[in-house]
Amino acid sequence: MSSSSNSVRTLVFPLAILAIGLPACGGAETNPPSTDGAAGSGGSAPIGAGATAGSGATAGSGATAGSGATAGSGSGATGGGGSATSGAGGAPGASTAGAGGDPSTDPPPPAPEDGPIGFASLNGGTTGGEGGMVVTVSDAASLTEAMVGTEPLIIQISGTIELSGMNDVGSNKTIVGLGSDAKIVGGGLYLYREKNVIIRNITFQDANEDAIGITTETTNVWIDHCTFMNGADGLVDIVRESSYVTLSWNVFRNHHKTILIGHSDAASSDAGFLKVTLHHNWFDATQTRHPSVRFGQVHVFNNYYLNNLSYGVASRMEADVVVEGNYFLNTWFPCRAGYADSEPGDIVERGNIIETTMPPPPSEDPNDPPPPATPVCETRGTAFDPAAAYSYTADPAESVPALIMGHAGAGRL
Repeated sequence: MSSSSNSVRTLVFPLAILAIGLPACGGAETNPPSTDGAAGSGGSAPIGAGATAGSGATAGSGATAGSGATAGSGSGATGGGGSATSGAGGAPGASTAGAGGDPSTDPPPPAPEDGPIGFASLNGGTTGGEGGMVVTVSDAASLTEAMVGTEPLIIQISGTIELSGMNDVGSNKTIVGLGSDAKIVGGGLYLYREKNVIIRNITFQDANEDAIGITTETTNVWIDHCTFMNGADGLVDIVRESSYVTLSWNVFRNHHKTILIGHSDAASSDAGFLKVTLHHNWFDATQTRHPSVRFGQVHVFNNYYLNNLSYGVASRMEADVVVEGNYFLNTWFPCRAGYADSEPGDIVERGNIIETTMPPPPSEDPNDPPPPATPVCETRGTAFDPAAAYSYTADPAESVPALIMGHAGAGRL
């Protein structure tokens, strides 16, 4: 295992940054207090250019497009979603410390996106309920009835729906929030041996289990422009030979164990599955699992990590993880090869910006070593080349904070 070198820069940011309440980082299940921190961006870290490829008709979900350069195959239920990353493989090199930027300068909004970028664009693509009827629901009974079965259906959520436990979602569904206030509160969505599901523009809050559970050979899922907070277990779990999943332009906050990919060190049957892309997500003071990966093949690019006091990304049990063009601010363990009792996986990093504005905070998590004087991404092995799987184009890491704070999360389509 090796570590890339970065210079720590002491930066001056708006008072909103300095006033953020930082959660205690412990091993317990309790989640940190809610934060709405904002941060400026640093200097540039160039990323290799890649080809872009657009595709896909839009389904009439009632939501309209948000952001991003399109790539790969497959079509979504109305556009939204992100700009994508670099097609050039590039050698795993050191992250680049920022040179300071103007956090008040917003980059232009990305172009509309009709379908997912990354792994959800493969394996036949992810089109959700395209071609099916459009229904609007505003209560739990109507939602749970509409979600089951395999017929294509576009389900529009109006207002707040209260659920409990995990609720089944069938194949060929688009579930999309209307406007800026669609919420699922108290329960979560459960995908078991399903295929071709799109979930967009919804706030998930206070789930009494997982907010979204993707399990047991489920494939082709796109989760885009959602906001997740304060669940009892994970916010998004992707486990048990599930694959071809993209998470884009989401916000995660007020939580401890955020995204789990691969549920057990003993689940060696997951090797060859768990192919996941995460791009343009905001991990806002969440503590761990951004994501934590066992056995899978995962591409993590152009995400914004803010005040994640345990760690950013972990590669475990011979997973293959590429961490590219992300912006880490006050995340003292941006990348880890191995975690707790798990054997390490491969992890390659390139073009990331890692910056701090404060001394390292104390940690109560027994799995965390003392924070280093200079935060670095641990690296190991060669992982894989995402450009060999799909086309993508990168935003420069320096533009990630403003881009994501301006366009990620529910209500931004």
